[in-house]
Amino acid sequence: MRLDSRVRVADDGSALFAPWGRVMRLSSAEQAMLDEDTVEVVDNESSRLARHLLDVEFAHPRPLKGPSWSDLTVVIAARDEPELVQQLVANLPDLPVIVVDDGSAVPLTCSGATIVRHEHRCGVAEARNTGLRAAHTPFVVFLDPGVVPGPLWVEAMLAHFADPDVALVVPRIAPLPHRKRWIGQYEAMRPTLDPGRRECSLHKRKWDYSVPTTALMVRRQAVVKVGGFDGAFPAFNATDMCVRLAQNGWRLRFDPVAVMRAPAPASVRRWFEWRAASGYGSARVYATKARPRRLQAATKLWLLLGSVLLLVGARRAAVISAAVGVVHTVRLARELPREVHPWVTAAAFNASSWSGSVRRVAEVALRNLWPLTLLAAVVSPRVRTVVIVAALAEGAADWWSRRDAEVRIDLVRFVLLRRLDDIAFGWGLWRGFAEVRYGASGYSGLRNDAGVVPVHLLNARRNALDSENPSVVAM
Repeated sequence: MRLDSRVRVADDGSALFAPWGRVMRLSSAEQAMLDEDTVEVVDNESSRLARHLLDVEFAHPRPLKGPSWSDLTVVIAARDEPELVQQLVANLPDLPVIVVDDGSAVPLTCSGATIVRHEHRCGVAEARNTGLRAAHTPFVVFLDPGVVPGPLWVEAMLAHFADPDVALVVPRIAPLPHRKRWIGQYEAMRPTLDPGRRECSLHKRKWDYSVPTTALMVRRQAVVKVGGFDGAFPAFNATDMCVRLAQNGWRLRFDPVAVMRAPAPASVRRWFEWRAASGYGSARVYATKARPRRLQAATKLWLLLGSVLLLVGARRAAVISAAVGVVHTVRLARELPREVHPWVTAAAFNASSWSGSVRRVAEVALRNLWPLTLLAAVVSPRVRTVVIVAALAEGAADWWSRRDAEVRIDLVRFVLLRRLDDIAFGWGLWRGFAEVRYGASGYSGLRNDAGVVPVHLLNARRNALDSENPSVVAM
């Protein structure tokens, strides 16, 4: 296990400081376990320290070994896509594959795979449950037809299951190269289902993005215990699965070293429907599983209030909120170790929190709540000005943060598609909440010859992706 690159060791090794404002004190025994930013799990004490560091997201796993390929089965749920299924199976020569034919008009045939057929269409969730029942290995990976697996994806994902508490691992989903279409270029910069390029745990997340169904690897026993995939979620049933696994105490991981490439939508209309389905799936999970009690726009109430007041132009109230922020800065500075320059660090942390909060409030207003924002902009000239500025500034900031993508789109088109993306997501989100409320259905090989996993290469890639310049590793 290795400390996050942003975490600093202070006070002669007795404290760990994270730039998001958290300090963790270490006992003398725990200090001895930490060797050059790594902790090797060799006994119960080191296991407890490693678990705590992982739970507070101060560190990330660096497994030295994991289950073997013989412990894994691939399940592909498909309907009327024989060419894509055969292409995918051809890319999986060393793995047992189960193809679930979900009521295709012409029964699927595929060399190199076991076919299980539904005579009538049951949906992706039920098709995957059928594949889960047919698989007898401890681990199962679900792939969509058309996916192109990247190098080392099996090793990278399987290694996480060395931790007996990990139930699910999600890879990074990147679009297939498509340089001519706007949509393909935009998806290359801002994939629909991309939690980022830094590895992270998912069981602690607030579900502010949907987990992709395109590819995910699971511990079969854990998924069976929580009831498998829920057919009530026609779209984004993987997010629902993650919520239920997390509620039952399982750990979930996102590993950007494992990369799957999937085709981008072929048309703007299909892309809009795809983005709307993302919002729809998020709404269903929020309304029926997560039971959110607050707006996930900021982590602290004073940041949320100050950001909203500042955006709408209530300067005096925003100044009061800023004063509260100063008090918080003083309190934080008193807790920080001297080695990290507490006053400068606390001020920088709160400044970063302010900017992040303003951006997240803008994102929520333009994305989740855009119908209300549009109504307010029509009624109030002041709000209209703020909305226009926020729409342009947030889009430009998002474009700048993704400027090192392999395929890029220019700023003007990116901002235009970013706002269209928000409209689609918000439309699906509100439609999903309406369905829950009123019941109206809205959407019916780099291994060596001995087969040893090259963990040093996998961990080197994880370390590079965790650095300040993730683009140094070509995926």
